Amino acid sequence: MLSVAHDAPPEEIKKAFRREIARYHPDKVQHLGPEFQDMASGIAADLTEAYRILMDPALRRKYDDDTQTGPPPVQGPRPQAPPRATEPPPVTAPPPGSFADPGPAPPPRRPTAGLDLIKRAALSKVRDAIADAPGTAEPVSATGFDIAVVLKPKKSLFKKAEEGLCLAIRYVPFVDAAAIADVWEPASRCKPSGASACVVILLGPGLAPAGELAAAVKEQRQKGRATGPVLVPVDVRDWEALFPPETPGAVRSLIQRLKDGKQ
Repeated sequence: MLSVAHDAPPEEIKKAFRREIARYHPDKVQHLGPEFQDMASGIAADLTEAYRILMDPALRRKYDDDTQTGPPPVQGPRPQAPPRATEPPPVTAPPPGSFADPGPAPPPRRPTAGLDLIKRAALSKVRDAIADAPGTAEPVSATGFDIAVVLKPKKSLFKKAEEGLCLAIRYVPFVDAAAIADVWEPASRCKPSGASACVVILLGPGLAPAGELAAAVKEQRQKGRATGPVLVPVDVRDWEALFPPETPGAVRSLIQRLKDGKQ
């Protein structure tokens, strides 16, 4: 839960707790739907319990013994009044209207169950929005993406059939320059038949500043000699997106449906 080493000292555990719990402060999730707020509350409770155990020498020894011999048993009732030394440090909310500051980059970590639930909920909303879109959505294989479809407009008796649009979607913990660099190569290889263009939607519970993201896209285009996908960063906390000028109308409409149904 806290992404610390087995022998991490108390000060490191405290810093890790501050970093992780700040992501789920009520002020950070007030714009999310009820299911996201419930998930964030559950994750915060799990983080607090992890901090409580690791800061108590006796509980930490028991936890170490349990994890070395097998899965830890179900925890019993929590103490009514734990020692002051084990109480979580206070969390300061960010200024209103500001982007959530992710702080220093955390060490490599495996996803927690709570974060996986948030990812699944966000992707479920996207799938529902795609299903409600006019025309058809044909699933395609695209390595490295959570969702990949070719959107095809409705057929008309009076118009020439239009080519479809490839839509590739990936969820990341935070949308920044590193996430863009990581997604660019697989996106450039995503060229299913019947699609005239590829649009990548990069989802995450927070975005780096717009200038940083624009610079990252420009850098990737320069490396690929101006080729590459249209990339749209989206903050799943409120479904706000940063649209490049060339974003197709179908993608703008999809994001608008997500915003309209966020509550």
